[in-house]
Amino acid sequence: MNNTLAIDTNSVIAMVTQFKNAQVRMFSLYIIAFMLLLTVFNLFLGEILHQKVHITGSQLAKQVYSLKLKPIADKEIIAALAESHGFMLESGRESFLLSAFMTQESDIYKYKTVSLKLYHLPFWVVESPLFILLNLVMIGAAIWSYRWWRLLYKQYDGVDSIAILTDSKLPSSQQAAKDVVKLALNDIAINSTQALTAKRKLSSAEDAAITAMYGIQNNHNHFFALLYWTQPFPDNLDLESHFKLVVIKGFKELSRVSVRLLSSGGLAITLENIPQPEIDAYTRRLHQIIYQASLLYRGDLSRKQIKIGVCNYRDGADQTVVYQLTKSALALAKQSPWQHIHRLPFNHTRSTVLANSGENLADYIGKKKFMLFFQPLFEFASGDILQHEALIRVRHKSLGMLSAKQFIPQLKSDAAITLLDKTVLDQVIKLLESEPSSLTVSINLHAFNWFSEDYWRWFSQRMKTVKGADKLQFEISEVDFYQHQLLLNCAFGAIQSVGSSVLIDNVSSSDKIALLATYKGIKGLKLSYELIHNIDKNTRQQKMVRQIVVSAERVNLPVYGVGVETQQELNMLKNQGVIAGQGFYFTEPLQEFTNVMVN
Repeated sequence: MNNTLAIDTNSVIAMVTQFKNAQVRMFSLYIIAFMLLLTVFNLFLGEILHQKVHITGSQLAKQVYSLKLKPIADKEIIAALAESHGFMLESGRESFLLSAFMTQESDIYKYKTVSLKLYHLPFWVVESPLFILLNLVMIGAAIWSYRWWRLLYKQYDGVDSIAILTDSKLPSSQQAAKDVVKLALNDIAINSTQALTAKRKLSSAEDAAITAMYGIQNNHNHFFALLYWTQPFPDNLDLESHFKLVVIKGFKELSRVSVRLLSSGGLAITLENIPQPEIDAYTRRLHQIIYQASLLYRGDLSRKQIKIGVCNYRDGADQTVVYQLTKSALALAKQSPWQHIHRLPFNHTRSTVLANSGENLADYIGKKKFMLFFQPLFEFASGDILQHEALIRVRHKSLGMLSAKQFIPQLKSDAAITLLDKTVLDQVIKLLESEPSSLTVSINLHAFNWFSEDYWRWFSQRMKTVKGADKLQFEISEVDFYQHQLLLNCAFGAIQSVGSSVLIDNVSSSDKIALLATYKGIKGLKLSYELIHNIDKNTRQQKMVRQIVVSAERVNLPVYGVGVETQQELNMLKNQGVIAGQGFYFTEPLQEFTNVMVN
């Protein structure tokens, strides 16, 4: 019986090979047909463009005739007209390397008594953008056609044919052979994911040098995902075991992967310790792995029939809220015909919860239920820490740690806002006095307090006994500074009188930077997050940052980046002349002041 099983298994594997070879032959024929079509299309396009050049030259000859220009006396005028139409009266010099491909062509264009010999570059050079665009359209159409052809005739694909063959040809006593084939096909599906993982590990090795230089700590998240299929799977399939194997193999680099089958028939998947910048990449990767694994048993499934809802969160998050957010994300994905993955971050509902709670958040400040974190600013050239930004986190009883952006909008009175800034300054002063350092600590004051005379009177009184006030720096947004310069005299006077300085935050334009030359207390500029995020992909942002850097150099002010999340953003900022930056790419905000200050 074992011999029979081996023979049947070998025959099935041979059939798999035959189907795959047939696929390759069909694909080769498709490529050949497409290349012939593309060649004919380019020849036809070239003929049309050649006719266009001829018509343009004839029109130029007609224009010369109507203007009654003389070929010798009015040569300069004719040359200017010819240049405006893309022609030349004399042959130019080509580069030696390109002369074989870009030899200038010449033609004689006539109109009545006018006869012009004009030179021009080959039409495929002059109209190269059109050539490239139309060829890309043709290639895209070919890829789209092939993809939909494969989807339309998916039932005849090799994998499904093998499944039909094993169901119809193998007797029940040889069910093991069928299982062997399915396991082999399962491994084939997983190989592509393993190759992607290997590629990611290889690319991450390029970051090792910068990681060592800056002492980078990854900003890790976890995410919880719920999956839904619009088409059911066979009843005899162990979905949990099947997908657990596939997902664990697909995410070998993660510290913990959990897969659980729900009573509703969907899957609940937990992935832990995912780098912050790669959350979206991991969600797309999960969808691809599930799709590939599903095709083994439902070859008629398309990508849009697999919906995923995701919630990313950090340690200590309320799991009930995580589950509710994930269910909401899945519902949104189901409603969209195009968006198969929807992600909601854990803090999505925090502002709503705070707004509806009716709590007085000032009580958290008054009762010292908060922590100070410190975001280091790293110099790109040396990797040294230049300064720290003090960040407050409030310990909420049900929502965990809340950032300033989350709870400040919920403060209900001016007194609460003033209390917040006074408390932060008091805490920073105490830490500076207990741990003297050569580094500066910056504090981002609320806009209300910048214009409050009461706050600055308190500030002057508080700073009388403070040693090392020159290590304090206060951040104000660009918009508030430029719109209310006269109202800031009290604040700037108080800051300069004790030897502290000012940093302009959220800088997004270079228009008024020259005005800063008259303010001696200003020591630097911080770019807005909108200019930093995805700067490596946006030339407009790159140009704006470069203009800001050039303008700042004229008034001797350094420019810093905020919210740097990827190495590509870091490299682009360095290229534009930014000298230092902070963000999750380097490190999360640090809890212990004594560990990050350099004596």
